[in-house]
Formats: sequence, C-alpha cells, structure tokens
Amino acid sequence: MDLLTAINTKLAHDTNVQCMDYVFGNVIPDLSNSKYVFALVNHQGASSHGLFVYRYQHQVKCSSDLILESIFAISSDFQYVLGAPTVDQAIFQVKINSSGSSLVIEVPFEAKSSNFFMNIKKCTMMCVEKMRQNIVPQFQWIEKYKGQVEGAAFGQSSSQDPFGLSTFYTPSPAALSIDSKPGKDLDPFADFVNERQSVRSNNYVNTTDKNGGLVSSHSSPALHSSTSVNRSATNYQHNYVNCPKDPGLLMDLQGNIITSPTIGHPAPPPNLQTDDPWRQSTSLTSSSRVSTASTSSLESKTFGSLLGFEDDFTDAVKTSTLQPTGTLYENASTASITNSSSTGSFDLLLDKSSTLIPEDEADRGCYATIKPVFKPAGIRHEILKRREKDYTFPHNFRVFVGTWNVNGQTASEGLGPWLNVDDIKADIYAIGFQELDLSKEAFLFNDSAREEEWNKAIEKALQRVGAYFKVKLVRLVGMMLLVFAKERHKPYIHDVIAETVGTGIMGKMGNKGGVAVRFEFHNTSFCFVNTHLAAHMEEYERRNQDYTDICSRMKFDQVSPHQPLSIIRDHEVVIWMGDLNYRIGDLSVDVVKVHIEKKDFQTLLEHDQLVRQHRIEKVFKGFKEGDITFKPTYKYDPGTDNWDTSEKQRVPAWCDRILFKGNVIKQVVYRSHDRLKLSDHKPVSSLFNIEVKVIDEKKFKQVVEEEIRKVDKQENEALPQVALSLNNLEFKDVHFMEPQLLTLDVANVGQVNTVAKFVNKLDDKDFCKPWLKVEPSEVFMMPGDTVEFTVTVQVDKNSAAALNAGKDTFEDILVFHLDNGKDYYITVSGNYIPSSYGSSIEALVQMHGPIREMTADEVRKLECGETGVDDQGADMAFQRFDIPKEIWMLVDHLFRNATKTENLFSVEGLHKDILAIRDCLDVGFPDEMPGSLHSVAEALLMFLESMREPVIPYKYYNKCLECANNFLLCKQVLTQIPRSHHNVFKYLAAFIRELLINSDENKLDTKTLATVFGEIFLRAPPSEQESSASKGRAYLQQVSRKKATFVYQFIINEYDE
Repeated sequence: MDLLTAINTKLAHDTNVQCMDYVFGNVIPDLSNSKYVFALVNHQGASSHGLFVYRYQHQVKCSSDLILESIFAISSDFQYVLGAPTVDQAIFQVKINSSGSSLVIEVPFEAKSSNFFMNIKKCTMMCVEKMRQNIVPQFQWIEKYKGQVEGAAFGQSSSQDPFGLSTFYTPSPAALSIDSKPGKDLDPFADFVNERQSVRSNNYVNTTDKNGGLVSSHSSPALHSSTSVNRSATNYQHNYVNCPKDPGLLMDLQGNIITSPTIGHPAPPPNLQTDDPWRQSTSLTSSSRVSTASTSSLESKTFGSLLGFEDDFTDAVKTSTLQPTGTLYENASTASITNSSSTGSFDLLLDKSSTLIPEDEADRGCYATIKPVFKPAGIRHEILKRREKDYTFPHNFRVFVGTWNVNGQTASEGLGPWLNVDDIKADIYAIGFQELDLSKEAFLFNDSAREEEWNKAIEKALQRVGAYFKVKLVRLVGMMLLVFAKERHKPYIHDVIAETVGTGIMGKMGNKGGVAVRFEFHNTSFCFVNTHLAAHMEEYERRNQDYTDICSRMKFDQVSPHQPLSIIRDHEVVIWMGDLNYRIGDLSVDVVKVHIEKKDFQTLLEHDQLVRQHRIEKVFKGFKEGDITFKPTYKYDPGTDNWDTSEKQRVPAWCDRILFKGNVIKQVVYRSHDRLKLSDHKPVSSLFNIEVKVIDEKKFKQVVEEEIRKVDKQENEALPQVALSLNNLEFKDVHFMEPQLLTLDVANVGQVNTVAKFVNKLDDKDFCKPWLKVEPSEVFMMPGDTVEFTVTVQVDKNSAAALNAGKDTFEDILVFHLDNGKDYYITVSGNYIPSSYGSSIEALVQMHGPIREMTADEVRKLECGETGVDDQGADMAFQRFDIPKEIWMLVDHLFRNATKTENLFSVEGLHKDILAIRDCLDVGFPDEMPGSLHSVAEALLMFLESMREPVIPYKYYNKCLECANNFLLCKQVLTQIPRSHHNVFKYLAAFIRELLINSDENKLDTKTLATVFGEIFLRAPPSEQESSASKGRAYLQQVSRKKATFVYQFIINEYDE
C-alpha cells in the first residue's frame, strides 16, 4: 500500500476528509527510533485544513502502521518558521505554532518539501481570506480524530516476561516478593514501569551553543499575528529562535525558498592532467545525499537533488552559496499571517547578505576526489600490495578521535564543545563511549536504549559541520564505537568490519572488553579500537591481561576467512581509545591534587601505571601516546569540575587515553574537554594527520597489465614447489587452558607464484581438530618468499570433554596444499594430561582421589560409564559422592570467604590464578585455595561450563525452556534428571540464596545471578547450537531470558522434593 492510500484509509470514516499532500521528516527532540509523516489534510465540506502528524516504526505496509501523534488546525493563528538548511543542504528545520501548541520538525531540503509548505501557505491564506469575508472557518471535524491521538498515547501493552526490558529500569518492591505460588505462571515484574518508552516533547530546541550542541529545550512563546511582524529583528532573534546574523536559508520577500546554491570544487593540481588520474568531483552536487541528521539509517536514506527547490510564488530568483557556521539556524524567516490591510502576503525578517562556502581544507592540499578503482579479480591482492608504491601517491587526511566514559547518563548535554571545536573539519570521526548504559538489561542481554540516543546526539553535532555518513556502529554492553566519514569519501571506504570481545566472566559477562571497526580507506588499512579495561587502583595486572586478551581474540575474518586479520599485525593505522583505567599509583590524593594545581603533570606521569607498564613493554608495545598537557580526566563529582568528594575520594587519574600505532600518523593535538560535566569523567580527543595512499588510476592499470603478463608466463613455465622446515610437530605435556606454540617455516623454492593453504581431509568440516589452530591458514607466495606459520594447541571447555572420554585423541594430520601443485602432510601429536575440567558429573562423583592419580584409561572408563574397582576390589559404583568434591571445594571456599565480596561473578579473575586453582583441584586437596576470590568464582563457572554434560542434561534443555514461567512444571522436570545432576543443581541454588542474604554488602541481585547461572546450567545441545546462532540476536536474547527465568524460579522459591 502506498503512503497516500494508507493516510486516506486512516481518515476514511469521514468521506469529506482527504490528504492533499505529505512529506517525510522527524520531530525534534525525539529519542525513539520512529519515523514521521506530516500530512496536509483537507475537509471539503468545511473548506478547512489541518496538519496531521503520523508516526511509524520501519515501513508503512498498511494504515494500521500509522499512529496519529498530533493535529494542528491551519487557522488564522497558524505560523511556521523556516530554519536554514544544514551545511550539507540535506535537511532544514521548521518551527510550527498553532493555538498555543508548538512543534519543531526536520524535513528534507528538496522540492517536495518546498511544495508541501507552499500548499500550507495557500491553505492559510484561504483561511485569512474567509475571515476577511466574515466567514468563520469550521474545525469541528478535527475533534473526531482526537480519540486516535489519545489511543496512540496511552495504548501500552504489558509484557509477561519477568526478564523483559522494563524490569531492569525501575524496580518495584513487589518484585522482590518470594511468595510465588506453585502452579501459577510467574509474573513478578508486572508492575514495573518501562522507562524505555519513547520520550517526546513539543518543546522548541533553543540553540545557544555556538558549536551546535543540544544545549537546552524550552517552550517558545507563541507569535501573535498582529505583533510578530512589527517586532525588531534583534528582539525576534533573542526571544524566539536566537538566530545568528549570518544568512542561511535564502528566500524572496514573499517567503519562498529560492533555488539551491552551486558549490564549486577545487581544481586539480596544475602539474597533472585533469582527466588522469585526477578528476573533477561531482559528489557534492550528485542526485543523492546522505545526511547525518536523519533519524533513520544513514546508510540507506537518501535525499533528492536540490535543483528545482523553488515554488510558484517566486517573483525574483536569487542564488548564493552558504557559509557553514556550525549553528542550528543560520537564518530564519517567519511566515506570520496578519489581518491588516495588506493583501495577505508573508512578512519576513530576512538578512539579505550572502557569503561563500570556503574551500574544503583537505582540497587546499591539492587533493580532489578521484574515480574509484576496482581491483581486478585475476590478480592476487598480495601482488598488488607489494607494488603499491608504483601506482599510489600519499595524501594527508585529518582524523578526529574521541573517547568518553558517560557513566550511564543520558545525552542531555550538547556535544559541540567536544566534537566541533576545530576550524578545520576532520575527514573521519571515530568516537568511543564507555559505560553507555549501566542498566542490568545492558549488562545481562546487551540490549540498550542508550545506543540510539547517543547516536542521534553525535549525528546532531556532526550535521552542523558538514555532510557525513555513518561508516559503522558497534556496541558491546556499555562500550560503543561510531565511525563517520565525509560523504565524498564514501566510494573509497570498503571492507568495513566490526568485532567485539568481552573480557568479563566467561569471556563475555560484564561491561569490560573492547569493540573495534576496521576498513580500507583508499589503499590504506585503518583499525579503531575502543576498550574499557578492568577497574580499581590495584588491578593493573588485570588491565594488562584485558589488553592481551583483546589483541589475541579480536579477529576480523569476513574479508578473508582463511586468513583473519588481527588488530596490530594487519593494519597500517591503529588508533586505540577508551577508559583504560590505569591510575596514578604510590601517591596520596592530597599530593596528587597539589601537583595538579601546579600543573606539574610530568611528576604525576612518572607514577602513572600505563606509562610504567608501557615502558617495560607489558602493554601497547609499538604504540605511541602524545604528550599529556591536560588535567586528569577522572574522577569528578558529576555536573561539576570538582574532584571526587564522595566517601572514597578517589585519586585523580588519566583513565581516558588515546594511543596510536603506524608510521604514517602525526598527532596534531591531544586534549580534554572540561566544558562537558554530566559524567564523572571528562571526554578526551585527539586530531591526527594521516598519510593515506591514494591510487593513481593510470599507473594502476599499467601495473595490472604487467602482472597479468607475468602470471601468464609463469603458468606455462613450471609447477610450484615449497620446502618445509618440519613435517612432524610434537607437543609436550598439554594441560587444560594452557596453550603451547610451535612455528613452521615454509619457503617457496620454485619458479612461480603459488597459493599455499591447509585443506580439509575427506568429509571433515575443518582442516584441523578443535584443539588445534594454524595461522595463517592460507597464503600467497611469490618465488623466494618464506612464510612463518604459527601452530597452537589449546584444550578448552569445548574440546576437553572429548579428550577425557577418549572420544578424541591428541593427534592430527594437516594437509598442506599448493594450487596447481602437490600436497604435503604434517603430523601433530602430543600428550594431554586429563583434568577435572571437562569431566562429567557422573565420572567425578566416582573419583575418590585427585584425577592426576588416575591413568587416562581409568578416566576414560568412568566417562564411558564402565564400573570401576578400587584398590581393595570394592565396587566403586556403591561409593559415589553426592556431588563432585571439586565443586564442593570451590563453593565451600566462596561460602566461607566471599559472601560479602562485591560483584562476585561479574568481575573476571586473573588467568594465572585460574591455572593455579585448576592444579589444586587436579592434584590434591589444598590447605588454602590460591588466587583472589574473583578468580575462584570464575574458576567455578568455568568448571561448570566445561563439563561434558551441563547441570541440566542436554535432553531436558527444551523442556526447561518451555516451562520456565511455571514453577510447578519446572520442579517436575527437575525430578527427571539424574540424581547426581539433581544434587548439584540444588546445592548451587542454595549457595546462590546464601549470597543474596548479603546482597547489601556484595551488591548482587537475583536477576544477575539467575542470568549468569542460567547460561551455565542450561546449554543448548551441540546439534542445536549452530542453528540457534543463525537465528539472530533477538532470538538469542529471548532464549537467555527463558534460561534466567528457569533458574530464577528456584532462587525465589524454596525447593522441597
């Protein structure tokens, strides 16, 4: 159904009412993800008109998709103010007043919008003309539609999901009740208020920030028809729209929008031909534009050409170009109807001066946008990369990088003082946030309402400095990274990939970790990384570990699945930002403040943990950081510039940092921004000049032709041949979660290029076993090349169970294949030491001693269900423990020492501690468990997660999800599982309830623990894991909530068999 038909269907209960015209747009402010349609509606019988505002979510397939938000009668007091277009001339804002109501909207700066407002002007003039003839316009028909407006506002549905979105924002005392009756569906959160509902306001955005930030909102005074046109321009600007003196949207004296300005592009360098390789850019006058101010996807929404943006009332057309001043309204004109003796024309307050757009600063360096070059499919990328000096030339681009820990706050401050402070605007913006959302919904399910809110705030700030498109947005819990680039660079940015790594409990829980975006810009590879590392003064080793984990686990495999790209090794430009959380050690808070007052930053930096760890190459090896000449960015009292006055009085520190790596990067400035005060951190930014390799099209074609001739010649000369340094790789004793590494050197000793890769054996899905990894798995080799392959073995939670049970052996054969050549065979072998990690509950309850005292064959028999016999010949089946002794040792240690420890099961432990704990469980009974309490907690979760069968066996997985909301049915399922599994479940549920008794001290809550242990107790069967992952994020979140709800039932209810 087309939109006009949908609107008329919505109006169908009155046959005299019909939509005359409509335009798409957005309401300001609007923090929801909605889209809007503004419809000009006519009542034929009453000969009057109204402006109907409809909201919809994604697309309009039928009339029910449209929700009526408000109605404005187009009467004699109807007024509108046209703001200036944005610098990229994609949109402009309009302020609407009628009968005391006001609204600010954004619409595309195109001919359709012009026609729409000209039709509104005609309708208003018709109303005025009727009043002159003593005919009172009738608007009673509008009242019939008021019910639709009320229904849209108050028709809310309630969720039956106890782990739904609303439950994580406004807790209710009723939710804490544990008197759920068996047999009745659980709905403990029905009275929770959903604070994520869309927030709308008809307040007018008063832009007083010269940088164009979202400064304040307040209701504007209505314009009175008899007085507004006589008010001076100065008073009008101060009392209504606060307009600058610079001209913006150009109109004639009747209020008509004139034709679009023409924008010139700088000429190519004088020493080169204009047709090759330099080309005149048409990107700024093309027929499609992308605006960062759009509330829909910046990557999909386009606006029409500016040509023809004029109306029927234009008597004299004037053209000019616009000066981008970075404000919301460059100039505005009021269309106010009067009842004076005039002929009903629009009186305007218009500054008729005009200025010119300055040249783009990047173009002053003789850079002009050139035609994109498409790489030929017949030539390997590696060949072209080695010869890029023969067909590229360097050009400097400016990159803005910013980071801010916003402490879970809303986007209530304008971002202009952070993003719009430079005279020369950046070609690329990379903006990182931490602690974007501190709600449990974000923490547990990675779902956040803040994402779109802060995204829009950035778009608002950037629209005032130029035309930018969104390259990528990626978020993990509270970490979000957004990359924007000037629209004219869009054809030259490709291979865009985003990845995330969680470093919390189980490698995913918590709000710590990193997000990254990588792409190719012209012929240079970029990677931006935004991280939030472990907190607290003493935890610098955990921060080091977080950095190492992110570097090793962050892989970009969508460009080449056989050779995934790493952050550092495979990018020419790497910029790392974030709340790295390194502190100033060894100095008291008073001493630090004294040095800050003296601006003696150098002394403080000698005690900075990051400086010290970087100096000894524990972290950020090869990275650089600019000179720090600004005050520490943490910790402030929110809303002020005062250092922390809370009870803890934290020592000020430079937690928020930006580091960079690459030979083509020059840092221009490194600074903090004290004007922004809503968080306990101050935002930080840095400007870089980065030398990018731009392709000379003519030279590129020459190189391609030369290489094609070489390839043709080589294919007819000889077969490929390589030499391997080893054909047998043998690993010593391999332990659970302890990786071992060997290298294999391969040399191309033949006369031709070749592709060398590891290939699958027969019907195998992968070329190697799960505990084995080879990098790279595929390479292109030219004659004389030598490539080092890294072969790593690591037994983890996914592979340990099969090795313990004897279903897998620690040996493999790798097939190394040459294109158009022969295969080479490499054997991999080693000795795996069985561990209690990866064992089954059924086997563990029969082990009276440590697993290291048993042979591999004895462990295999227990795992396979074969009855064991002890040294005295007794049948071990009759001497089973109620629960595995390893689980008892871990839980008992936590019960005795950690029930009041803050954030247990949400803060990760140290890897070295977890290995020490593993040895204690495998070797014997320790006098005291090693490691921190957080490490013991993570070791417990890892132990449960690595078991061959989860606490709730696979065969009961779907039953548990189906009955999650009914406690009686949940108990029935639990009675069906094996006795040892049943005992473990009851034991751990009782331990969780003990932790919650001390929730005031340990800061734990029922939903968090239910979610953490729900993922552990209920694991999808291996046969379903791949299909579940392919169903998308929404499905996985729904499943996670069901798992949490199942466990929640046994936390809030005492379970008696």
